[in-house]
Amino acid sequence: MKEKNIFNYLKLNNIHIPKDINIAVISLPSLIDKSLLIQEAKSEKRHANMKFTFSNPEYSGLGDKFEWAKSCIVISYNYSPGSSNNHSFKPGDGAIALFASENHYKPLDNFINLLTELFQRQGIRIQQFIDSPQHYDRIFFNSSGLGWQGKSTMMLSPGIGPWQLIGNLYTEEKFEDTEKNTFSCGACNLCQISCPTGALDKEYTLDSNKCISYWLQSPDIIPHEMRINIGNRFYGCDECLTSCPPGQTKEFDETKTSTVDLKKILSMTNEELVEKYSWFYIPKKNGDFLKRNALIALANNPDEYSVKIIHKLLKSDSEIIRFYSIWAIWKITKFIDIEKFYDVDLEESELVKNEYLRLMK
Repeated sequence: MKEKNIFNYLKLNNIHIPKDINIAVISLPSLIDKSLLIQEAKSEKRHANMKFTFSNPEYSGLGDKFEWAKSCIVISYNYSPGSSNNHSFKPGDGAIALFASENHYKPLDNFINLLTELFQRQGIRIQQFIDSPQHYDRIFFNSSGLGWQGKSTMMLSPGIGPWQLIGNLYTEEKFEDTEKNTFSCGACNLCQISCPTGALDKEYTLDSNKCISYWLQSPDIIPHEMRINIGNRFYGCDECLTSCPPGQTKEFDETKTSTVDLKKILSMTNEELVEKYSWFYIPKKNGDFLKRNALIALANNPDEYSVKIIHKLLKSDSEIIRFYSIWAIWKITKFIDIEKFYDVDLEESELVKNEYLRLMK
């Protein structure tokens, strides 16, 4: 049977490809297996305590997952916001990284669901993966011709850079491969230079233990040095993305800069926070982790009202909130008059008590 051209096939079926969507095809079996690479990162503990595709590398990194699949359609969505996030923040303001400023997965979800419905109507077997721990979404990106892996470990494309999300659609329909390309970063290492913590010191390798974005999504205790490096970031870090030249192809859209009032975050209920930022990865869907981020950011960028607000949080029922409030007060005031607002002898949590005593030394 003659292989079909994916673009002609979609056109014949009245499927329009939006301008921000790119498509490529790789034939299966591909003999591509990233399991060992994922396992290597896990063995070297570069994944920190991240689960996701690290939970089952043997499956998530396997390209040829299904015997019935003859092609995999690789779909990328370009959500490029522009060249940089050079925004001035007032005291008390926090920053949301551009990649997390809204739910950028929606257009990708919508288009892949459109293709899925088409194949299902025609009785063609499919399996889609979008932001799934069961599938390493970048597995076919290079081989399909869409782009290349940058030194930041992000997938890059000409004119888009790292500002893209990737989905994969396995199908039993046989499509012809799309044109392959050869790209590379060359001598450019701006992403490595721009990383504030050295998480990219080794090219093409990310050490999540040093990555700000990782820690702002982690349920684990954030190390003291990392709390300082976080600055006023409330969620995410864009430095390796905004510094990448292939992604700096259009004027920056200031409306996509996300500034948050950190004090307002601290006044919201957990339910309100989880609903407001539903597209964030929030550990255990617990809004306390977003308040934790806000406390760290506020301690690094306080205004005149910050101390008063944080003093009240020292009496929170939440161990997480008390723990980071202790650090935030120490960061801003070095515990001046702390005894007026907090009695360590009444503290029931050993975790919080130990943090207080450590900082008092």
